[in-house]
Amino acid sequence: MTVLHAGRELAARLEALAAAEMRRFVATARALDLACDAGTLDVAGGVAGYLAARSPVNGAVGLGFSGAVTSADMEAVERFFEERDSPAVASVCPLADPSLTRTLSSRGWVVDGFENVLVRRFEEADVFAPAAEGIEIVEARTEEERQTWALVAATGFSDPLPPLSEQLDLAVVVASRPQARLFLAMVDGNAAGTGELGIDDGVAWLSADTTLPLFRGRGVQQSLQRHRLRIGAEAGCDIAVSEAAPGSLSQRNQERAGFRVAYTRVDLVRRGREMPTSRKEGVHE
Repeated sequence: MTVLHAGRELAARLEALAAAEMRRFVATARALDLACDAGTLDVAGGVAGYLAARSPVNGAVGLGFSGAVTSADMEAVERFFEERDSPAVASVCPLADPSLTRTLSSRGWVVDGFENVLVRRFEEADVFAPAAEGIEIVEARTEEERQTWALVAATGFSDPLPPLSEQLDLAVVVASRPQARLFLAMVDGNAAGTGELGIDDGVAWLSADTTLPLFRGRGVQQSLQRHRLRIGAEAGCDIAVSEAAPGSLSQRNQERAGFRVAYTRVDLVRRGREMPTSRKEGVHE
C-alpha cells in the first residue's frame, strides 16, 4: 500500500473537512431544537462550534490554515465560549501556522489531551473484504434503526459507566444528520456495535466506532471497517481517515486495517475552566 505523506497539504484538506463537520453538527442541533444556543464562529481559517452545555463536541477546529493567527482571533474564540458559559477548547493540528500555538501559549491555553489522525489509501482488495463470521452489517435507515444506533453508540463510548445525558444528546445529533451514513453490526440478531461513514471531497471518514462489552473480541470493529472501506472504494474515494486516542484499542484496530498516523492533534483549553466529558473516552473493541 502506498504511504501517504503527512504534509501541510494533506493536513489542510483534512482539517477543512473537520471544520465542515463541526458546522453540520451545529446545524443539526439547531434543527432539532430551534431554541438551543448552538452556534458557530468562523475564525482563523477554521471554526469554533458549540452544541450544548458540556457537549463533548464543543470546541474550535481547523484553525491556522489561512495565515497567521492573531491574539484578536483567539480573543474572539474565548469570547464565543464565555458567552455560552463553556470552556474554551481548541483542537490544534501540528501542521497549522506556527503562530497558532504561540498565540495560544501567550494567552494561557494549556495542553489537555491528544488525538491521532490516521489515514490510508484505498486498494483493490477493499471491495472484496468480508465481515467476520457470524456478523452482519446493516445500515441504519429508519427512525427506529437510527435511535437504536444512537443508544448503542452512547452506551459503548461511556462504558463502564452508563452514558451521560450529554453523550446521549450528542449521539442523537450524530444520528439525526440527513447525510450521515450509520452502520450497525448485528450478532445473533442483536445490535453489537456502531460505525459511521462520511464521504466528502474524495475522503471516506470513518468515525463513531464502538462495540458493546458483551460482543468485544469477536471482530465487530474489523467488520464495520471493512464494510465502510468497501463503500468508500466503490464511491471512488482516494483516502480513508479515522481518529483515535494515542495507544488506544481503537488505534490498534485501525492500524490492523492499514491506517497509519498522519499527525497528532493537541487539545488545548483556556486555563481556569472545567473541561467537558471527553468524546475520546471509552473502549471500542
